[in-house]
Amino acid sequence: MGAKLEAPDKVCINLMGDAAIGMTGMDIETAPRAKIPIITVVLNNGFMAAETHATPIASEKYDALTQTGDYSAVARALGAWSERVTTPDQIVPAIQRAIKVTEAGQPALVEFLTKQETAVSQPIR
Repeated sequence: MGAKLEAPDKVCINLMGDAAIGMTGMDIETAPRAKIPIITVVLNNGFMAAETHATPIASEKYDALTQTGDYSAVARALGAWSERVTTPDQIVPAIQRAIKVTEAGQPALVEFLTKQETAVSQPIR
């Protein structure tokens, strides 16, 4: 949101996964209330891959790594325009629609349902 306030004429895209939206998702409430037209893209694979090795007991006992939620519906409830994308052919049109919405002054969230992946990037050593 700060980047959009600094450069209001530019498209501002915030990219996060489904675990990250659990930690920072209430920014989606702030953007409509403050009239900051940003785009949030959520990659929703339903799983916290980065924490796989850190939480074996919680994962086994409580299914702690599983993420659920319709983040597009949450965004709409909080006042943003949103769309849930389930097929690759809809990625570009959904982003184009989100850009038009933000150009009209409304924040947008585009949620991409993706395949569950447990491989995460590693630092080069």
